Amino acid sequence: MIQPIKDRGQELPVPEGKTIGFVDTETQLDAITRALNEAGYPDSAITSLHGRDGIDLLERLRDVAFFGDWERAVADKGIAELELGHYSFAVAVKDRDEALRISDLVEPYGGHSMNYFGTWVNEQLTK
Repeated sequence: MIQPIKDRGQELPVPEGKTIGFVDTETQLDAITRALNEAGYPDSAITSLHGRDGIDLLERLRDVAFFGDWERAVADKGIAELELGHYSFAVAVKDRDEALRISDLVEPYGGHSMNYFGTWVNEQLTK
């Protein structure tokens, strides 16, 4: 399993070039990680947030000045998911097409609320 990032006072990097989604359980996160690995995504391309550490990291990211209303809403959604005990996961991608492929790949394992953060565009991919 991809271990959730621990909060040590650091700031999360801008999510450009990532597709980010949520999953309800650790078992689902494990299944998604295995499916991504089998599809060619190494563990180094996948990150996860969970619990108080993830909430604190997202709260700091949400307050970054470059974020607009949509990005702030995604961070708020992430905080709400983590408060429910769920997990956030992010996968490094080259472009929107790859983000869509990942979205399709993770949905059968419980992945939801997928968003793509590109260079010039941010987009909600699934509900």
